[in-house]
Amino acid sequence: MEGMTSHESWSEIHRRLTARAGEGLSAEELDALADALFWLDRPQESAAVWHQAYLAHRERGEVGEATMAAWRAFYEHLQVGEHAVANGWLERMRERTVERRGSREAGYVALAEAAWAHVAGDRDRALACCTRAVSAGSEYHDPNLTALAAETRGRLLIARGDVADGIAQLDAAMLTVVGGDLDPLFTGWIYCEVLSACRDLADLARAAEWARAVTQWCDALAEGRVYAGICRVHQVELDCLHGDWARAEEEIARACEELLAVDPRYAGEAHYVAGELHRLRGEETAAEAAYRTAHELGRDPQPGLALLRLAQGDVDAALASLREVSRRTGDAPLPRARTLSALVQAALAAGEVPTAEAAVVALGEVAAGADSTYLRAVESHCRGSLLLAEGNVEEAAVALRTARGLFTELSMPRESAVVGLLAAHVAHLLGDLDGARLERDAARATLTRLGAHPDLAAAAGQGEAPDTDRHGLTERELEVLGLVARGRTDREVAADLVLSEHTVARHMSNIRAKLGVPTRAAATAYAYTHGLLRE
Repeated sequence: MEGMTSHESWSEIHRRLTARAGEGLSAEELDALADALFWLDRPQESAAVWHQAYLAHRERGEVGEATMAAWRAFYEHLQVGEHAVANGWLERMRERTVERRGSREAGYVALAEAAWAHVAGDRDRALACCTRAVSAGSEYHDPNLTALAAETRGRLLIARGDVADGIAQLDAAMLTVVGGDLDPLFTGWIYCEVLSACRDLADLARAAEWARAVTQWCDALAEGRVYAGICRVHQVELDCLHGDWARAEEEIARACEELLAVDPRYAGEAHYVAGELHRLRGEETAAEAAYRTAHELGRDPQPGLALLRLAQGDVDAALASLREVSRRTGDAPLPRARTLSALVQAALAAGEVPTAEAAVVALGEVAAGADSTYLRAVESHCRGSLLLAEGNVEEAAVALRTARGLFTELSMPRESAVVGLLAAHVAHLLGDLDGARLERDAARATLTRLGAHPDLAAAAGQGEAPDTDRHGLTERELEVLGLVARGRTDREVAADLVLSEHTVARHMSNIRAKLGVPTRAAATAYAYTHGLLRE
């Protein structure tokens, strides 16, 4: 570009060109300034300068360059939800390319047409536009256009239900990215979109593979925090699942700072993930604050907030929230599965087995429709919990064994340990005391290493075998359990014992932890099996 040097940083380009803005910048210099503003996380200013660049190129009769400036302005506005303005820029692109049909720039316009058709819900038209873009990229040997068109086509195929073909397109685009053949704009763009697609599909193994390359790219990025922050959020989710909570804590703090300064929409997701990490560690105040901030930034704090309420013993609040959120959760497999999994936990804690059964069936349908080992593990875990609550111990053992094996295969220690605690209880019920002890000790060791304090608290009452006929329960806990086992609600138990409902819920939480059972119904079954009910 005119007057540009290859070694300059975006900040240096910005300082030099803004200092000369009063003299009038050339069209090429306006291109460079707009790009610098984009990388310096100033999207509104960037869009305004792209408008100036478009006008400057058009005045000089440079149709291709004017079209590309309009293309950048289109996406700047589309990404922030300014659809009317974006549509205006799309019309300008169409006008320009009428003069240059079959050109390289026409391929970029086809990509914009695909994005617009996707927003309008016309996937067939969007896919046809992507095909034109791929052809133009190939004909004009433009790897940026070819890769972005493949990535866009992949996401559209996935949205249409052609998951295998869509994933193949995403992988092809990522190979080009990893090869270092693309400009930074397209590298970051494709990285973020592919990781997001893998996450929504719950294809966490593939996401982990690509995330290593993404992390290296983000670390090497001297300026520009949006791409780095979004990719960092995805990496933190994977770190949490893989047990690297120390790294996750450091990285999510960076992501919250990076994104809050430039785009609140993405910052909301970062704060939600921070809340999840705090919740897993038992840091309830910090978790609640993070969920609150996420909500203020436009991110639904569910199902994490409901799981926090469940851990606090407020079963009714958790169940009410999860019933509501399950009605509005979209079709993306991972968010849907996480909501249903949480609903199973809350329903079983409340003793509402039919609600849990319905959620497990729905979860099975989600898992069946996605090629995801993680979703199969989650479904097996929830099904095992349900079977245990229904007293079907042998089938529960099979389901839990499957879940633990899959979580172990995926290198997800916390999930494997949580299932292991349930498996230990099942082994104990089946009379396999050695197996129960081994399962329990291994799970506790893992949870201790991670710092998963709520899970450890739930396991605290699980001894090798009960050493008294009270099974570790206090007199008050035995009273509460006896009433619950006879079908009383928390409100009725509270009235009988002159307690608050919150106190009754807390007693039930302690009872489940001490007996090593996951649900209210399972606690009732345990009470009958072990003679804990008094006349």
